[in-house]
Amino acid sequence: MTSAADRRTTGEGPLLSVVLPAYNEARNVGPMAARLVEVIGAIPGLAGRFEIVFVDDCSKDGTLAALRRLAAADPRVRYVSFTRNFGHQAALRAGLKHAAGDAVVLMDCDFEHPPELIPEFVARWRDGARIVAAQRETSAGDVSAFKRFTSALYYRVLDAVGDISIEPGSADFLLLDRTVVDTINGFEDHDLFLRGLVRWLGHPLVKVPYRQGVRSEGESSYTLRRMVDLAVTGIIAHSVKPLRIAIHLALVFALIGVLLLVYSVVSFLAIGHTVAGWTSIMSAIAILGAGQFLVLGIIGEYVGRVLRETRKWPSFLVAETERSGQAGSRQSDPDHAAVAPRRASAAS
Repeated sequence: MTSAADRRTTGEGPLLSVVLPAYNEARNVGPMAARLVEVIGAIPGLAGRFEIVFVDDCSKDGTLAALRRLAAADPRVRYVSFTRNFGHQAALRAGLKHAAGDAVVLMDCDFEHPPELIPEFVARWRDGARIVAAQRETSAGDVSAFKRFTSALYYRVLDAVGDISIEPGSADFLLLDRTVVDTINGFEDHDLFLRGLVRWLGHPLVKVPYRQGVRSEGESSYTLRRMVDLAVTGIIAHSVKPLRIAIHLALVFALIGVLLLVYSVVSFLAIGHTVAGWTSIMSAIAILGAGQFLVLGIIGEYVGRVLRETRKWPSFLVAETERSGQAGSRQSDPDHAAVAPRRASAAS
């Protein structure tokens, strides 16, 4: 059994890998695989030299069974299945670790990322680009007004408090050169914000505009909560400025507390009496308490993520791949034991 690295070394591996996270996409994986075979097969020099890697994030709707059938029918289709739901970013990381191509395309499998953009990705890569990123151009009919507003607001906040700048309309729809993939695979951070990390690396980035496609089947599983979690990860993973902001907020609320104290003393000494009632006291408590909780919340986010990093738990665990699935067993893939804490012993 040869690993992805062995296939590249011997020249047996693909030139292009397409990585597609999938969660409850049983009705989309088949049409997407067929469309990718059609689109990529028409690119000069890639016929027979590509692979499609699906990452099943522990779906509940038969996605894994559909992937097993696809892999059995077409050797160019590969898959990775998780032991439980680890999230979209973990699925992207697993796909990068399992992909064997000289270039790797990351995209969703619901047709909102149009496969027809891949030939342009490949053309830019062949021209020397190491990172090719799709940038969504939206209009009133493409996405909801709420999503457009929140997306624009988020990127403005990230640009203000983060250490990186991400263009509005960016997504995890990318082509990465093998050198970039190997670099990313060397990162062991638990919290991955891929669209930020690829920009932090500093390689020249080529942007390709696109219009968002229409989901073929089903509904998006990317809920508001997941989007908020990703937004928080993007800010905290690439900046410590929120901690500095917390210090400034603490000073502001401390100043407000001092002013309230001065007001109370002046009211008692100069006016001769204080207003009977609890409104001012409750206002002071509410303001100072809110400030304290806000600062503690920001610090807690960082402390919690530091805890996750120090525990050295894996970002994901593989339950099955197309090779172990064909063998009829549901085990971790020994060629990709990097998902487990004991990498060296598991691979030996």
